[in-house]
Formats: sequence, C-alpha cells, structure tokens
Amino acid sequence: MQGVTKQNIIVTSLIIATFLTAIEGTIVSTAMPKIVEDLGGSSLYTWVISVYLLATVISTPIFGKLADLYGRKIMFQIGVVIFLLGSTSSGLSQTMEQLVIFRLIQGIGAGALATIPMTIIGDVFSFEQRAKIQGWISSVWGISGVIGPIVGGFIVDAISWHWIFFIKNRQGYPNFNRV
Repeated sequence: MQGVTKQNIIVTSLIIATFLTAIEGTIVSTAMPKIVEDLGGSSLYTWVISVYLLATVISTPIFGKLADLYGRKIMFQIGVVIFLLGSTSSGLSQTMEQLVIFRLIQGIGAGALATIPMTIIGDVFSFEQRAKIQGWISSVWGISGVIGPIVGGFIVDAISWHWIFFIKNRQGYPNFNRV
C-alpha cells in the first residue's frame, strides 16, 4: 500500500509542476496589455513571452542530461526552485527589462519541469503503467492552454497582473523528501 501512496504523491507532484509550467506559457499573454501599461517598454512586449519559451526549449535537453548525471529528484527540485525564483521575481518587476530577465530565469526552471517528469515516470512506474500516466501528464499541457488565458484575464481584472506570477507560489509543490 505504501508503494501506491508514494506513486500517487509523485503523480500529483508531477501534474502540479507540469500544470504550472504549461499555464505560464499562456497566462501571461492575457496580462500583457496591462503589464505594458504599468511598466512601459512596449518594445519588449513580445520578449516577455518569447524569452520564457526560448529558455524553456534551450534548457530542456540540458536538464535532461543533468538529470541523467546527477539524479532526477535533485534536478527536478532545482528546476522547481529556479522556476519559483523567476516567478516571484517576475511578479516583483518594476521595469519591462527586469520582467524579461526574470522570465528568462523562470523559463530555465521550466525546462527542468518540462522534461524530467516524463523520466521520473519511467523510473517509478512499470512499463504497463507508463503510457497511462504519461497521457495524464500530457493532457495537462492541453488543459493549461485552454485555462491559461481565462485565468490570466480573471486575475488581471480582479486583482493585479503581479498575481499571475505569485499565485503559483501559493500553490506550493509537494515535499519530495517524504517520497
């Protein structure tokens, strides 16, 4: 029974991490007009989104290799810390230049969270279970693409654009040290 509980914690953790990584790609797009209004720097408008995606794509294979060398758990945890550091810093940005730099940091962390969950699934689950779990994780990307703009618009209208970066930090990530 303990093995099933451990697997459930792992799947939940991976789904949360994947959701937050995936939604970040779309939630910001809805908030960008308000962000530009507050921070100025309309010439950097596209960089706020592009730098996140670019950093994610570039860091994904790097984190994959580092996870092979140093272990999936530690590299996943490092990715979470980098992602949350970039997210918190993005929410505290005072200029568009700062926001672009902090989104770069956030994207680097997202690179770990985009690739390592699939390898963790391969390590933790039997061959017969992997496809189902990977399907769940993959479906999170599609769901996030639909939910992101809606949630982003709501947060910007109801609270402040800063909270699209802070709300993820309130969710937290499960403690892998118990696993």
